Amino acid sequence: MLVFLVIALLASAAAAYPIVAARSRELSRLDRRLGRETGSASTMVRRDQLISVPDMIAPLLARAQIELSARAIILGIAAVLLLAMLGLLMSGPTAALLALVGLPLAAYAYVSRRANRRIDALIQALPHYIDSVRQMQMVGSSLPQALERALLEAPDSVRSFMTPVARRLEWGAPVADTMQLLSLRLRVPEVAMLAAAIATNLRYGGSITAVLANLSNILRARLRVRREMDAATAQAKVSARILIAMPIVAMVLLMAVNPAYLDFFTGDRRGHTLAIVALCLQGMGMLAMKRMMRLVF
Repeated sequence: MLVFLVIALLASAAAAYPIVAARSRELSRLDRRLGRETGSASTMVRRDQLISVPDMIAPLLARAQIELSARAIILGIAAVLLLAMLGLLMSGPTAALLALVGLPLAAYAYVSRRANRRIDALIQALPHYIDSVRQMQMVGSSLPQALERALLEAPDSVRSFMTPVARRLEWGAPVADTMQLLSLRLRVPEVAMLAAAIATNLRYGGSITAVLANLSNILRARLRVRREMDAATAQAKVSARILIAMPIVAMVLLMAVNPAYLDFFTGDRRGHTLAIVALCLQGMGMLAMKRMMRLVF
């Protein structure tokens, strides 16, 4: 029964691809009629293929700088279903279930790790970028010009997130609205603070250079506190990693001593159930330790 279900899912994915492709072509023709073409044909095709994602995962993808297209989603689903079917045919339902659950979780872990790395790099470099914007303001540049010119010497971690902002400013978009849009996309406190500072200053007036100087000092203080917290919790994090690795190391050692150790888990239905329960408990323990080690301030 499960084999037919997997085959049906694969057939559904194959049947849905022409529909999505036709919809993409229709949107492309509509954009051309409305005059929204941004440049080269390749850029237009790439933009037409992008799709909207649920609000629950949109900030994560924005922080990871990953843009999903209909083709990528269909290929990913087809690959997962194909691997699940191969696992079902070769090792039984347990392998198919592990493929259906484990591969999406692995993809989510990769995206989360990529997003954390990029946002950490952005937060580290953001005070220096704000100082550059403030210096551009002091020599007579307007705020949009300062935001754009400061990108010339900014690191890639800042430039990759702020270049779309500079492009919108070149097209005449308001500074406050553009920064607020970036803040809503990323949902990063430091970016939200910068957007709020700019919006407040533009609304009520005052010296933007003083506001940027204070904001830069606040962000540096937050970085200093974060480094101190990381140093204070380093021992606990190492202990958590050891506890997480102990069951895996024990299983590997048992397999090395007794190669037939896994026969019960792979060849018996009760072993399949116990293996799934063990993996679920291991995953729950990892999530619990990760949440315990998470410090938000």
